[in-house]
Amino acid sequence: MGSGSTGGNDYNDNDNNNSKPIAWTSDFMGIGYRYHDVYMNVFPLFPEKMPAYKLWKKTLDWWPDDKIKLTFVEEGDGSHYWFILYGGSEYNGDNTGFVKRVEMSENYRRFKAGFEKRAMVRFGIYKEKANPKKEKDGSIKTYDLEILKRAKYVYDVSFVKMEDLQPDSVEWKCIQKQRQQQQEKSTN
Repeated sequence: MGSGSTGGNDYNDNDNNNSKPIAWTSDFMGIGYRYHDVYMNVFPLFPEKMPAYKLWKKTLDWWPDDKIKLTFVEEGDGSHYWFILYGGSEYNGDNTGFVKRVEMSENYRRFKAGFEKRAMVRFGIYKEKANPKKEKDGSIKTYDLEILKRAKYVYDVSFVKMEDLQPDSVEWKCIQKQRQQQQEKSTN
């Protein structure tokens, strides 16, 4: 997984106070949720710690908390949603955004129901254990989850239905671009 991969998803957007187009990346495994802190945590999941840490240092580390936008766009049939996170930084010139189409889950529903005014964004590392051991309950835990300590507060969090998106919104343009790229991949 290359931390600099964006898949060419650039387009101009005036909504994030950065004149540079957003370079979208979907180069992560999925989304995780954590409910045990004062504010709920949401975290893109990566298979390796070092590339994730470098990506954090290049992107979110520089984003002002009050400029970060997190949008969950639910598809009409209720089977999937889009995770869209962006902010950008005038200071280091980075304008990376994160996007992923994710299957609807009980964890997402719990996050949505329990969300209160702000959330914490972190990165998580989810990888297979080299030597899985039997747990006390007899199960075998084959994966480890590590949540990186660095965090950002996100105050602009929204949950919207696909049909309610405006065609000129960042989220709508992002989703259309992702769909177009998926179609191109499937025809090749």
